Amino acid sequence: MKIPVCRFDLESDTLCTNCKERFDKGKITSFDIEFCKWLLEKEKDYSALQDLNLQRAIKVADWIILVVKKRTKASLLSAEDLINDITETFGEVIIIEGPIKLRKIVRTFIDPAVEVGVNSLHLPGGFRESIVILRTDDRERIPYTTAQLKEIVSAIMGEEVLFEYDDEHLEKDNDTTEDEFEKKMRKLSERQRDTD
Repeated sequence: MKIPVCRFDLESDTLCTNCKERFDKGKITSFDIEFCKWLLEKEKDYSALQDLNLQRAIKVADWIILVVKKRTKASLLSAEDLINDITETFGEVIIIEGPIKLRKIVRTFIDPAVEVGVNSLHLPGGFRESIVILRTDDRERIPYTTAQLKEIVSAIMGEEVLFEYDDEHLEKDNDTTEDEFEKKMRKLSERQRDTD
């Protein structure tokens, strides 16, 4: 079993220099640590954990999102008892194969629909915010609301990801009031002009 936190750190309740640095940079979180401790406790109970290559564990509302190495999702899903135990303890399980890329993650959650477009705003300090435009015709086909998509995808990506349907986006184009994304875009362009 491969996990994103050192076994010794989990057993000693102290992060090594490497894990502490990853924690400080947000590459691992308190929940990663909590979930990995739980996995260590369950390792002898579930043989499927031997093949697990966990990259991240993310808790969002009633869901737990497990990011696993490519081509390991099927073996984890086949361990129904383990999935049931995780569900009872942490919430509904969603398994995603890494690496984490925005379009790939979005398509995972809106399947069978496809996004119309993704616009990203690069903010000072190396931060990024994105807006994903979805087709109105796909509204009934997407199993999540835009609020749920925002919450889940933002947590996975570690950045703000907004979702809108194209009819909402068109309405905003005809509306003179700015939304959050437009305000940030305007402020950023004003800052750019001030520095030029």
